[in-house]
Amino acid sequence: MKKETKAVKKEKKQTFHRRAVILIGLLATILSVSITRTGFFEGLENKSIDWRFKERGVIAPTAPVVIVAIDDASFSEMPERWVWPRNFYAQLISNLKSWGAKAIAFDVVYSEPTARNPKEDAEFAKAVEKAGNVVLGMAIIYEETKIGPKTTKVFPIPQLNEAAYASGIVHHPFDRDSSIRHSHLVKVETENKQKYLSLSMEALGLYKGLRREKLEIMEKENMIKWGDILSPNQIIINYAGPAGTFTTVPFYQAYYGKDIKKNMFKDKIVLVGSTADILHDVFSTPFSESGYSMPGVEIHANVINTLYNNSMMKRMDSLSSLGLLLAIGIFTSFLIFSIKTLRGLIVVFVEVIAFIFLSRYLFDAHNYIIDLVNPLFTMVLCYSSISVYKVAVEEKENRKLKSIFSRYVSKPLVDEILKKQEIKLGGEVKEVSVLFSDIRGFTAMSEKMNPEDVLGVLNEYLTAMTDIVFENGGTLDKFIGDAVMAVFGSPLYDKDHAIKAVKTGWMMQKKLDELNVKWAEEGKSSLKIGIGVNSGKVVAGNMGSLRRMEYTVIGDTVNLASRLESLNKELSTSFLISEDTYALVKDRIKAKRYTDIKIKGKEERLAVYEVLEVL
Repeated sequence: MKKETKAVKKEKKQTFHRRAVILIGLLATILSVSITRTGFFEGLENKSIDWRFKERGVIAPTAPVVIVAIDDASFSEMPERWVWPRNFYAQLISNLKSWGAKAIAFDVVYSEPTARNPKEDAEFAKAVEKAGNVVLGMAIIYEETKIGPKTTKVFPIPQLNEAAYASGIVHHPFDRDSSIRHSHLVKVETENKQKYLSLSMEALGLYKGLRREKLEIMEKENMIKWGDILSPNQIIINYAGPAGTFTTVPFYQAYYGKDIKKNMFKDKIVLVGSTADILHDVFSTPFSESGYSMPGVEIHANVINTLYNNSMMKRMDSLSSLGLLLAIGIFTSFLIFSIKTLRGLIVVFVEVIAFIFLSRYLFDAHNYIIDLVNPLFTMVLCYSSISVYKVAVEEKENRKLKSIFSRYVSKPLVDEILKKQEIKLGGEVKEVSVLFSDIRGFTAMSEKMNPEDVLGVLNEYLTAMTDIVFENGGTLDKFIGDAVMAVFGSPLYDKDHAIKAVKTGWMMQKKLDELNVKWAEEGKSSLKIGIGVNSGKVVAGNMGSLRRMEYTVIGDTVNLASRLESLNKELSTSFLISEDTYALVKDRIKAKRYTDIKIKGKEERLAVYEVLEVL
């Protein structure tokens, strides 16, 4: 079987992670979609739309709409207290007609005859008929009964209904939070296909001179076409601003003809409705800061303005929204996986801000609404999911690193390695110092001792030497019989690797002196060691076969350190360092120089230094 190269293994590993990321991104997105389809975020999504309206601010209305308000001021200025006689409305209509109003619409349902004088209804109806441009309000009430849903149509009293140009639906659908963001333009009865238009549509159609029989309902597209009006049957109202945005005249001024500017009503759509607090005809809209603040009559004004300007808010369809969520989920997952978790958090934050700005731009510049909460939730969910996956992968790698390095270095250094995450298990060039230590005459000594004593002495010795290596931040590379090989500056770089290696060798000698005293007291033989240290570049990494690997260093630097240790025998010394090591530590030691030394494996003769003292 052909062995796999490191490159092939790495590519397989990356492919596995890429597939895992795609799967996690898909699962996170599917979960997000599933949650959003339950309507869980509907309230927040609606609030995000409201926020976009408020951030966009007020847009000056361009539709020819004037509101005549039944307001608090009029209650005190009119000649009679509320409820007013209906001939008051007759007078209002006569005035508006004389001033050139093109369409007059009442956001009121006169479903009951007046309780005062019946002549008032007759006078009101006469004025409505004479004007010929008056739209009255009607209502369609839906209610659940024991036998099923029931629909009740509430029209003005017959004499008013017959006199009016048309009657239009006054109410709008509520969202779950009781706010009004939509308007249903046309209701079609299932049985007889009878069409009932909203008050806004009737008023605008009258203004434009559109005939009702020309109204087309495109059921498949859920669109309506009426003259130059082409719109979804249910629109998202493009509110121009908060309450008070449209030109408003108190009822009493229009009734008396008081302080009326010239041409104020000429060729206008005049909407008559309540704005008085006591009548409670107010509703929550996107511009409402809290509670109910916009009169129903002004909502109709906003609908007319939306249709007049063809500025209906458009919203991304469900299929496109799903595609967007999938794209966001996969993109975010890949983006986050390729960088560190903290940076990923920053990237997601930037992605969130960018998406918010995009939603603002599309809303302000193109009247286009994209879901905001759902994509942001998807981003956060993908970030969280990928972060968990990365933690799991990193934990696995950490366990692997910990398993490898815990045998070679101290626990604090293992923790530092895991913290920095800078270690490559493949080969890399490093600047280090290498120490070799070997026992002199150990074979001869072991022949004079029983095996148990030999092992006891050796283990005690090696334990003590290992502790010193760890104490100075070194890496125990390996034991070679009774020899110790240690590396300083790998796997973590240490600028003080040379002095730490030399200090380790010096402490080994001192510790051995203490052990020899102890062993002598126990009747055991003493030991002598030789130490060699060299500094330079090595190749560090996981080396070995597929069955057995270990982290080690190789190179000429290592070989020279080993030769220096052996050279102690020829020079009758115990601790030698190379000229490269001496150059790095000369200010911190006392040493004796040996020149013109022939070292095995080296053609040129070298200078070496015997360490006499570490300062």
